[in-house]
Amino acid sequence: MKRKQGIFFIIIMMLVLFAGTAFSQENLHIYGYFSTRLEKVFSEPSVQNGSIVKESAPAEWSYPFFNLMMQHQVANKFKVFINFNGAGASNVQLSNFWGEYTASTLFSVRFGKIYRKFGLYNEILDAVPTYLGIEPPELFDGDHLIVSRTTSFMLLGSAQAGTGKLNYSLSTDNGEGGPAKDMFPLGWDVNYIVNGGDLKVGLSGYTSGGKTSSDVSLGSGSPKSGVLPWMASDEFSVFGGYAEGHVSNFQLQGAFWTSAHDAVRDPASVVMVVNSAGVNDAQRARFLTNPTGAVTESNVNTVGDYDVKTFYARAGYSIYTMKGEFTPYFQWDYYENPETIKSKSWGGDNEAGLADDGKFKKGTIGIIFRPIPQVAVKLDGSAHFQKLNGENNSYPEIRFDISYIFGQ
Repeated sequence: MKRKQGIFFIIIMMLVLFAGTAFSQENLHIYGYFSTRLEKVFSEPSVQNGSIVKESAPAEWSYPFFNLMMQHQVANKFKVFINFNGAGASNVQLSNFWGEYTASTLFSVRFGKIYRKFGLYNEILDAVPTYLGIEPPELFDGDHLIVSRTTSFMLLGSAQAGTGKLNYSLSTDNGEGGPAKDMFPLGWDVNYIVNGGDLKVGLSGYTSGGKTSSDVSLGSGSPKSGVLPWMASDEFSVFGGYAEGHVSNFQLQGAFWTSAHDAVRDPASVVMVVNSAGVNDAQRARFLTNPTGAVTESNVNTVGDYDVKTFYARAGYSIYTMKGEFTPYFQWDYYENPETIKSKSWGGDNEAGLADDGKFKKGTIGIIFRPIPQVAVKLDGSAHFQKLNGENNSYPEIRFDISYIFGQ
């Protein structure tokens, strides 16, 4: 505990020093975001003794975001960025950081722990006051990420093309499970922006570049990558497209993603999952050659190929009044992962893993009130739809979130 307090004190002292410099250097910017959230899930279903049982969770306060960011233009062609993450209001971690050299608008290079350019949301998830909704699109849900959020080396640039700007990035790193022989992971993004952001369309992708593994061991929670912890190896790729448009006071967003996995299950790990993680009948049938047979390593189906598919649509309409900005919004998410299980402790996801077939849909309606641009008060409700125990099933949840932007 004392060691953590000491580290926190050092960080605060560093920030004070940086803040002092900010008054004398216009090219140093210190800013951040934080939010406080209340949510409650009603009538969440589970299967017990062959029947569906529903139970409502208690309302829960949480602190999902606290991010303190610093960006410094060190010199004409060099800049650095640091992002401290204090989510949960306990420990402070270094979420991401990078240094960048810009040769021209066509070519820049970044080194560090970098949020990869991937769709509309990966780089802005920490900026919760700025975007539609409270929860991110399902592909960025921390329990079932389609790919890890960070990378280590990035080439990026932009060029004028017609009436808009064409942007690109290429990135690489150690891979989802760390460095390995004969592996070269590669992420990429290309997008086109018109009228400074009135229209944005793009494509993103990723390939593991060889056989990789999970970033967590079995029994240590859900992975923060695209590889499940009971896989001995997994070679996979991700591809998707996205679009965002602003028409008058409307904001419209949409995206689709697919990820193909050529995976091999580890027999010993699968035995532990089947025996301890409470898998359903469909999951048992995937994992075992003979689902009614003994749970032994020789009965494990090691062929673990599967596809993840997801898409979302979001729409909001801003109403400006003397009291502030009101933005009602609607969201629709679809997510499919037939390989995952419900238990988070064993590496699963309690949304897709709850369903018989690994598929669920989620509809959300809500409203944002911004009394000033730096404050966002959000209220929304969602309904989850899935097939459970052979029946169509649904359950609702509500969320309240207040978030702030601070700094310069």
